[in-house]
Amino acid sequence: MYVIFPIALVGFLLTWPLLRRFTRIWRQRPITASESIVAGTIAWLFLFSLLAWFGGIGLTLVDYIFTHKIIDMGILLVTLVFTGFVMHFSNQARYDQHLDDTQDFFKEAIQFRRSEQRRLDLLSLMRQGRKHKKGSAVNDSESRQRERLQANLNKEKEQDAQLTLLREGTIIDMSELWRIHTQTHSPHPLYEKVQEVRIDPNKKRLSLYADFPELSEEQLKDETTVLRFNRQVYDFFQSMNAEPWLKPFTPFFDSYFLMCRATKIIPEGAELMYPFMKVGALVSELRKLEGSYFNPRKLSEITTLAFNSGAQV
Repeated sequence: MYVIFPIALVGFLLTWPLLRRFTRIWRQRPITASESIVAGTIAWLFLFSLLAWFGGIGLTLVDYIFTHKIIDMGILLVTLVFTGFVMHFSNQARYDQHLDDTQDFFKEAIQFRRSEQRRLDLLSLMRQGRKHKKGSAVNDSESRQRERLQANLNKEKEQDAQLTLLREGTIIDMSELWRIHTQTHSPHPLYEKVQEVRIDPNKKRLSLYADFPELSEEQLKDETTVLRFNRQVYDFFQSMNAEPWLKPFTPFFDSYFLMCRATKIIPEGAELMYPFMKVGALVSELRKLEGSYFNPRKLSEITTLAFNSGAQV
């Protein structure tokens, strides 16, 4: 029975680096048919190693209950502590080590999939989380400095005018101010997707309307795509909580409302933007979760979520 643990550990040590290597290949190009067979085999071996490890813990526990062997107790303590350490490290490092990418590849590999279009759909969502703007070099430093100063002045004037209206209880459209800040500082890819922004000081709500023309109704039926999108929505909300330029507006809202729109082909053959997700979130609830790992499957538990497998809501 005890031999299960070293066998499972060897399985982990052999298959995990290979899964990570195939993940990097998968992100760079479509894998070939032979590579998909090898990757699928490795994924199944990794899964069997995982099942063997936890199965060994279960068998050892049962054996200890009936025999009360000290060696069983020692093995249980070591394996449980080791398992807890690995799980804690995985949760803490999942973003830095891109473990979500490996998880997405594992789901594809275990089914021996090699669909190029599906891979491109997943990678387009991955890259949104890591996309950043690269400014072109400008030779005239004085001109660039003047432009920055003027932009900051415009921001301050627009912000003061908006705050005055909010104090009077007027609903404001801050889409232009949002775009000004997005051009110079966009900490999350969803910022660029936002088309309309409004604050209702009476309902204490910040409403956002975002378009995702790269997403279709068919893509939104895929569980992996939806889970990754849920994680991006949650990260977007948390990003707004920490956004410095929004701080002056926080007394006028205590909740977020986000409407997401995707592309739909109507019978006439034209493309139409339609709402596929509506999310409402309390700022106070989001602050309670700051710094902790978020499971995208539980988005509906911390928000008011309307989503119908990609259909219009």
